[in-house]
Amino acid sequence: MSKSIVLVLLVSVILLTACGGGGAAPAAAPAGNADAGKAVFSGVGGCSACHSVEAGKVLVGPSLAGIAEDSAAELRASIVNPGANVEEGFDAGVMPTDYGTKLTEQQINDLVAYLSTLK
Repeated sequence: MSKSIVLVLLVSVILLTACGGGGAAPAAAPAGNADAGKAVFSGVGGCSACHSVEAGKVLVGPSLAGIAEDSAAELRASIVNPGANVEEGFDAGVMPTDYGTKLTEQQINDLVAYLSTLK
């Protein structure tokens, strides 16, 4: 092999190694928008019909004041699988279980972003 071919091969290997060569990075979950989430909460989600955001004010479900203490993953799980973690003093099976299909992924992200502001 000529020196120029070896040099081209060597440079190619170095460039491929520097680039990682591991393919594309996984896409990050779309960020939620708290303002849009507030609209989902009081609109299409219908959450405000059963949940208050005022401390101590109980409607059908528990007040969500202070829910921001839960992680985003916990909030998401409570939306898409509400029977998995039922608040003490409330009955399982009351909250609709179809929000995972009724709401779009972006609406869920927005709702989680909004709930994360309820300190």
